[in-house]
Amino acid sequence: MLVIADADDLIDDWESIYQGYFLGEHDETLLECAERLDAARAARPRDPDVTAFYTLGLVWTYCHAAQDAEPGTAQRIVTVLSAGALDPAVVEAACSHAGHPCDDDLDTHLESFEIALSLLAGGGDDVGYTWGDLDGGTAWHCPHNVAGFARAAADAIEQHRR
Repeated sequence: MLVIADADDLIDDWESIYQGYFLGEHDETLLECAERLDAARAARPRDPDVTAFYTLGLVWTYCHAAQDAEPGTAQRIVTVLSAGALDPAVVEAACSHAGHPCDDDLDTHLESFEIALSLLAGGGDDVGYTWGDLDGGTAWHCPHNVAGFARAAADAIEQHRR
């Protein structure tokens, strides 16, 4: 089970940014998430659920990075998401799924991110969710899905910032 002491608070913050009513410092929150993602990716042994948690947190908030973030923040988020999408540990991971939620338009699944993040954080049982409750089921948990969402968010941020 994922051990991030403030996982529920992070999910609440990211959900508030996604919904557009976050009262905190948006850029600072995204940059902190990027730092945590870098640290999770550098950890040995690496916990794929931790990297997926922070990656999907950034993906969920990509609209802020694309539309309202300072240019340096937006570029930092693109850099960290792109690194995750190209990470050899992810690219070379075995996958038996015929498809992934990331194969659809990025915005199609953003409403499901709160559940996915809760499940990654180990809190899904508390609210009665399982991976089967998400369209795509366990494919959500697949490293290829996480990388696909990271790539889509990074591309969307770059396209919007041009």
